Amino acid sequence: MSPAAPSLPAAEPSSSRSRERRDEIARNAGELFAARGFHAVRMDDIAEASGVTARVLYRHYSSKQALLAHVVLDDQQRLINTLTRLTASPAEERDLDSTLRTIVDAALESRRLSPLWQREARHLDADAYQRVRDHTRSMAKQFTALLLDPGRPGLDAATAEVRTWGVVSILTGSGLHEPALARPHLDRELVASSRRVIDLPAEPVTPAERTAATGRAPLSRRDQLIDAAAKAFRERGFGGVSVDDIGAQVGFVGPALYRYHDNKAEILVAAVNRFDEWTALEAYRAMHAPGPDDGVLAQLVRGYVRVALEATDLLAVSLTERPHLPDAVRDRFDRVQADQNAEWERWLRVARPDVGEAQAAVLARTARTIIHDCARIPHLRRHPDLGGELTNVVLASLGVPPTAPPGR
Repeated sequence: MSPAAPSLPAAEPSSSRSRERRDEIARNAGELFAARGFHAVRMDDIAEASGVTARVLYRHYSSKQALLAHVVLDDQQRLINTLTRLTASPAEERDLDSTLRTIVDAALESRRLSPLWQREARHLDADAYQRVRDHTRSMAKQFTALLLDPGRPGLDAATAEVRTWGVVSILTGSGLHEPALARPHLDRELVASSRRVIDLPAEPVTPAERTAATGRAPLSRRDQLIDAAAKAFRERGFGGVSVDDIGAQVGFVGPALYRYHDNKAEILVAAVNRFDEWTALEAYRAMHAPGPDDGVLAQLVRGYVRVALEATDLLAVSLTERPHLPDAVRDRFDRVQADQNAEWERWLRVARPDVGEAQAAVLARTARTIIHDCARIPHLRRHPDLGGELTNVVLASLGVPPTAPPGR
């Protein structure tokens, strides 16, 4: 008589296995999108990373856009759920520091949200993109309700919104760079930085030099090309723009464009280099401006804000199109960015001798992320002095008192 077959555990319901596989595919896709960019990732790459065939992958997601939408909306929903729980609790029972810590914890669990939203959301279809934008507006309102009181005497709605987005950037921007601090110390630093922005006086601290668009176009055809390319790359991404698209914006037909650049990649490199050169010039001015050493960081911040607001398309392209740069150029660009971060860290420690190296690294990167985020939010430009308010927010995040611009 044959021995009885060993009993096996009950099979897991197929719906549960399907859900787990779907979630695993989404996690792998999110990591690939964040690391390499939407256009550089193929569905076959996602299938291989997930250990499934292309057929199985398409059974769960109809397209790469559908996968991206799932990843971004899922990460947003995780944060929205946290904010909803917090806003549902009675205001008198909420402690601000505890609220900030809870948001930081939720944001660190969704670290890829910031890079995916900033770089890749423009590749969503219209319906998904609108849902993501609706979620973003909802989160902004919840943040304002939790963290700021727009009715505070002297705090107008436009200023409250700039500060809200500054705090949002602090709390959610850690996914854009590798933190130099261990998790408990990072949590504490982000909460303290946010609290300093929230506690800013309602009235403006110091104004910045006003800048306004004049509508004047450069005569140089090369400058026109770079401006047109930066705008197109920002709106549609490097992969969604052709050389002919760029040429058409400035009236180039046929081979005329190639008198200035051999290909589309060269135009991207020119745009990124231009942003680097302009920010380097502002850094040079900051370090050679009259005043004490502990005021250099404030001048660095002011100059960087100025370039970010005057050349927002160049800023956006330097942040979002990095994966499309040639390898050698990307490596050089990364070194330039590292040098700029190191300069901010150096002068932060001069202004605040109590700050250690790792703490300075986190604060400097967080401060620059605030500028990157807020400069690219179009409706914030209704603030009558966005440059001044953004400078105040960044300096508060760093724990550095503002100083008047040179010559004032």
